[in-house]
Amino acid sequence: MVTSAHTVLSFSGAYAETGLPFMEGEPLIDCSDIGGTVCYCDGEAEAEILSRIVTRPVEGIHWIDSGDYHHVSALWMSMVQSPFDLLLLDNHPDMQEPAFGGILSCGGWVRTALERYPLLEEVVIAGIDPSLQSECEGFGERVKVFDRDQLKRHDSKVIPALLSDRSLPLYISLDKDVLTSDYARTDWDQGNMTLEYLLESLQGVFSARKVIGVDICGEIPSHKGGTPSDFSVNASTDRILQEFFVKELEKNRNRFDK
Repeated sequence: MVTSAHTVLSFSGAYAETGLPFMEGEPLIDCSDIGGTVCYCDGEAEAEILSRIVTRPVEGIHWIDSGDYHHVSALWMSMVQSPFDLLLLDNHPDMQEPAFGGILSCGGWVRTALERYPLLEEVVIAGIDPSLQSECEGFGERVKVFDRDQLKRHDSKVIPALLSDRSLPLYISLDKDVLTSDYARTDWDQGNMTLEYLLESLQGVFSARKVIGVDICGEIPSHKGGTPSDFSVNASTDRILQEFFVKELEKNRNRFDK
């Protein structure tokens, strides 16, 4: 199993603007030439993205650009071969009803994944705007939600506790818009989570559950208003996240793959 592998998907050019030194030598897959990917992903675009990532391991860390491309998480999860659960850390539940038939979207990819992939058994969503709770209805016990106001009233043990009653492998999807603007600058409205709270919570998750892989989005390119100050904030947090996930994935493998 490749636990520390990175795969960097470049749709908007944001990573080049951020100038992340840890990306040097990592496989960067240029997806900027694929049409039909911004916020929505049509069938032709899905097939093309899949053709470019299929040789990369699901295990490891996947950087998937801005939140406009969060739907790519569903494509990574389509490659999982056994039953699993999803932990989504996001200011939005990404469970909107599709506006155009069954098309994959950044605002509804979790709903699509639940409908498409029988191997995805349960979704835990943490950190969302409480006004969006209603989007998560209709899946019964398959979906658990803890909004940002609920999290604020608890310590960092609450997210691991939400996952402690099950033992299936876990896929983690992180949108940095769950964080305050002190730690991330995105092109979406943001939540109130600190980076310290996020890392402490995830450390508990890695101790409790076998983790398949992780994806991260939430960059902001210059054509969406990103500034050098924004790039600096994001680069700092991305370096911390990269170091954290490499370490925790390795420890997780040693803990669960014996």
